[in-house]
Amino acid sequence: MILTNKKLLLLSAAIFFTPTLILYAQKEQRKLSSSIHGENKIPYAPMALSAEYIGAAISDSNWYNWCVSPLQTRDGKVHIFGSRWPQKEGMEGWTGANAEIAHFISDNPEGPFKYIATIMKTAMLPDTTVMTGPHNPRLEYIDGKYILLYICQNPTIGSRGQRIGMMISDDINGPWKFAGNNKGIMIEPSKMPSHWTYNAAIGADNPAFLKIDKKYYIYFKCGTPDQMKAKYGYAVSDKIEGPYILCDTPATDNASYLEDAQAFSYQGKYYLLTTDNLGDNTGVYGDLILWRSDTGLDFKLSNAQIAMGNIFDYWGTAQQKDALLKNKTTFIRDASGKFERPAILFVHGKPAYFYAVADVNIHGLPTSESYVFKIKWE
Repeated sequence: MILTNKKLLLLSAAIFFTPTLILYAQKEQRKLSSSIHGENKIPYAPMALSAEYIGAAISDSNWYNWCVSPLQTRDGKVHIFGSRWPQKEGMEGWTGANAEIAHFISDNPEGPFKYIATIMKTAMLPDTTVMTGPHNPRLEYIDGKYILLYICQNPTIGSRGQRIGMMISDDINGPWKFAGNNKGIMIEPSKMPSHWTYNAAIGADNPAFLKIDKKYYIYFKCGTPDQMKAKYGYAVSDKIEGPYILCDTPATDNASYLEDAQAFSYQGKYYLLTTDNLGDNTGVYGDLILWRSDTGLDFKLSNAQIAMGNIFDYWGTAQQKDALLKNKTTFIRDASGKFERPAILFVHGKPAYFYAVADVNIHGLPTSESYVFKIKWE
């Protein structure tokens, strides 16, 4: 058979490009084990498919360790501000008088992390008659200041009493002071019946923080008329310590419940990292969502990706999982092993590690622990 120059060119192109196209197709078809039997509604982010399990970040059989917020300082050390409470108080001890936000430190992102101080507990709050159970820490460094966001309960109004406070310091080791002019409180639901946060199911919680241009934003979750309809919004201020003004409408268009946001910016885009507790946003129960925005003021599912699967996507065999779930000493809050309180650590200005607690303790301990993963952003 005689081949013309045109046919030779087409054949050469096919030979050259086919392996690349096959590899691309295989990559696109790959799924995490948690979504094998489901249909992803949004694509995977590269970090979801590249994450490498390193080990436990913070683990202690005498404490439930839950929220985890990491930050690397200029000396290379990595600090985690995390929430914890005594094992003897059970899972619901997170709202109690002995719950605390603790400071842990390591020489590198992969640990081990060592407890060095308690930053806050109920007895240290400005007014313990209306403030209890500090929780949900988010640690940030901005404009030469260390910012710690947290939530606390208001026991005088029951289950609707969650509010967001702020502490601020010139040094990550303290001293810390309560910010602003309202005993540290920055965000609480609006008292105006027409506002989307009015009469919120549990109040305002799960804070995150960003500076956009010259303004400061605290992102928060609010559920009205019930918590399962919660969406994220923000409050904005010209000053770090407020006062903050609530946005008029929610900033996310989630289809169902989400929580636990971390906010960050990278390469000119703004991101929220949240859970997808029920799976209606990603298509997979318990996966995490990476929301992307050009402005940081609105986040659409059409621009979102699956950030991470669950702990069993990255650890263990099916046999190991089965044995773990049958172990009567294992902490199991949700057998899916879904992640809670996710956070990304930046190293040299780039997203490099992922931290979260899981709803199953993969080491079989009776308390929750947090984990660290190495990730690839691109």
